[in-house]
Amino acid sequence: MNTSQALPPFRRQVARPSFGRVSVGVYGRVMLSVAEGPFDAELMTATKRAIALAGKRLPQDRRFGDLLEIRGSLVMDADALAALRASIESFARRGVVAVSTVFLVPAGLPGIERLPALMDIWRASRPVRRADHFDAAWALVNADLKAAGLPPQQPPPRA
Repeated sequence: MNTSQALPPFRRQVARPSFGRVSVGVYGRVMLSVAEGPFDAELMTATKRAIALAGKRLPQDRRFGDLLEIRGSLVMDADALAALRASIESFARRGVVAVSTVFLVPAGLPGIERLPALMDIWRASRPVRRADHFDAAWALVNADLKAAGLPPQQPPPRA
């Protein structure tokens, strides 16, 4: 008898990456980034590329609001934080700076103690605010757009 037929099929365990993911979209005059942590330097490098690509879809006058939704975790190592800082400073030097950035971060998120340091990175080049839920965050973005003399924008559909 062949014993290999009695064994269950071999299933290779796929290791889940230790970092999260980021998606970036442009909705009228709003750049919406959804970041799912934890974060590492490689993810921050990929994020820089995603923001650069999305930036090509911004209005020609480059005046826009920024909403950054963080899900899952804010855990970030020192290398990731340094890469993020370098990215944001690079965009600021090239003039890709939002009228404001609104962080959508729910209370109790793992790594939330990192939030003030993250907000400080953006605060160097623009006003920064925080909201706990999407509707409040979008309202803050629209208020900042209106204050800058820009029209409010409709939110994207949410699942």
